[in-house]
Amino acid sequence: MRNTVSFCAAFLAAIATVRCDSRSAPIAPTDAGTVSSGGGGAQPDAGTSIGGGGQQDAGSGGGGGQPDAGGAVAGHDECAGLGPGTVGQPSASVAIPATDYENWFPGATDGSGTVALMMTNDNFEPSLRIRLFHRSGAERGAYRSAQVTLGEAIVGQLQGVVVSYYDTVYARGELAALDENGSVIATTEFEGIPWWPIANDPLGGIVVVQRQHMPPPSVVAAYDERLNLRFRTQLSSTERVLELGVDRQGNSLVLLDATDRYGSGKVGGIWIDHSGNAGAEFLALENVPSPPYLFLTPRVGNGFFAARNPGPPTTAAWIGQFDAMGEGTAPPDWLTARPVTRLPVVRNGRAYAVIHPARLDAVCHADIDVVAPSGKSCGTAAFPADQSGQFCAGGLFVGFDGTVVGGRAEDASLGSRTFTFRWWTGFLH
Repeated sequence: MRNTVSFCAAFLAAIATVRCDSRSAPIAPTDAGTVSSGGGGAQPDAGTSIGGGGQQDAGSGGGGGQPDAGGAVAGHDECAGLGPGTVGQPSASVAIPATDYENWFPGATDGSGTVALMMTNDNFEPSLRIRLFHRSGAERGAYRSAQVTLGEAIVGQLQGVVVSYYDTVYARGELAALDENGSVIATTEFEGIPWWPIANDPLGGIVVVQRQHMPPPSVVAAYDERLNLRFRTQLSSTERVLELGVDRQGNSLVLLDATDRYGSGKVGGIWIDHSGNAGAEFLALENVPSPPYLFLTPRVGNGFFAARNPGPPTTAAWIGQFDAMGEGTAPPDWLTARPVTRLPVVRNGRAYAVIHPARLDAVCHADIDVVAPSGKSCGTAAFPADQSGQFCAGGLFVGFDGTVVGGRAEDASLGSRTFTFRWWTGFLH
């Protein structure tokens, strides 16, 4: 089976009637999103940090009991402006008929609320299709790859999206920047295979690991929104890349299989700043079972949380956190108590969205808990989900601008099914 973008496994795991492509790699977070309550058209978080971009989270050296960012100021309500509003009717809903071999899922959203739905197909051409919808639900345009592809990934930008894939015909990696109408505004290609997935740079653009056809070392390359190369840095290590992340200040962290260097269960790390300057490798994580399925998700301010996850239905185990350009410490208690697989930053970079799977109480619903940097819950929003037999079908995705997208799939007839998506534009901005 072919690889697909990170959200596919987590999203379709919540849909009993859907099969999803398998991959022997971690579930990674999708675009970190921000959206405005009941809004629509609100400007997305541009990746600025709390306190003006130069402040760091106060979680360094904290250990398990410390929050990832500073504690609340006396007399200040740390949840002010963070809590979710009432979940009303969705901004739009679309239904996509598909064959039994097609998997459709939310790929990304951009800063204007454009929703990009993505399809991968293991068995027939086209192997990659993207349909872009206005926040009202009107289709704006579409894109499909010209060749058979593998390892597809997509991330949102302030305007439009960037797509990455491996072209199997010409044996090269390719990137395509699309506008909100699906028109190609820039492309680039490179030798080797784009490591899955690409990482969104909150300051604009993307970062990708370019694996060579021969054994490592790999190359980390950064591009702006128009795919102009910002830097291309060859890693000093020949170890296998396990994960890549870009924090909210534009610093990249590469996690490596450091078994030969440090011993069994050890993971190495290399930081690369926003200018492409790489630091020395350090021991990042220990006691990581083999195979080391890991993912990084950005923290509020800067740095990352790290988790281990072998894939659905197993929940994530949070095993560390990193200050920007720093070595790892234990994750905060509030996070280890919430074993979720996705933790996007919302509310203009001021809070986290803890996304829970759909469940059945009196009715089916899927919840998002908005959490302050200290770990305090600021309220929960319950989104409608659909009942399928004894199960609730429907996962949630939070996009670049914070648009919340829910979806489900159901068999229509032999060899066909229908994917239905609905979204709430601007809900968590």
